[in-house]
Amino acid sequence: MLGAMLRCTALLVLVLALAACDGPTPPKTQAAERLAKARNAMDDCKRRIGLGDVATPTAAVLDDPATRGQALTQEVAGQLRLKVQCRLELDALLAAGGP
Repeated sequence: MLGAMLRCTALLVLVLALAACDGPTPPKTQAAERLAKARNAMDDCKRRIGLGDVATPTAAVLDDPATRGQALTQEVAGQLRLKVQCRLELDALLAAGGP
């Protein structure tokens, strides 16, 4: 009698524990969370180095042929500085599908 009651209680606890689990997160949700986390990290880095108003670079390449030979404007200089000082955050953002 006592053994059956213990088994029933254990089974009830197991069922409640399994019901509390959400299960695996869908891949689309994981990708969106990863992208949001990477964007937040990049924004934090931009604010930390004082370049919060500079647009986030779309690539991590330092020698961009599109800007080669052009005058070094504040925007281009800011982008270069972001590419160097926020490199880890930028790499994570680009890998997650940003900017």
